[in-house]
Amino acid sequence: MTEKTFQAAVQYGSIVLGISVIFNIYVVMHHVEVYRDATRADAVAQQMAVREQAIQALLQDFAVRSNTDPQIAQIFKQAQATNVAAVAARNSVQP
Repeated sequence: MTEKTFQAAVQYGSIVLGISVIFNIYVVMHHVEVYRDATRADAVAQQMAVREQAIQALLQDFAVRSNTDPQIAQIFKQAQATNVAAVAARNSVQP
């Protein structure tokens, strides 16, 4: 390494080091933000799954009682129609 290349490395090395530090900080912050968003989306998806299971259990209970109570039978038919529409909408969105 000659004196000229050494002086150039000293002169521009700190600039390159500073740019790489800033870029690395940006990359880390971006990945933290993506991870945080993914964690929130996962929590919402788990809550929706629990809610859906509770609704399904309630509908199954209504299905058992619908044979003896006409009002429950009517409620069950409405819920069943809503569920079928939701499943159809969900399937049309997925590729």
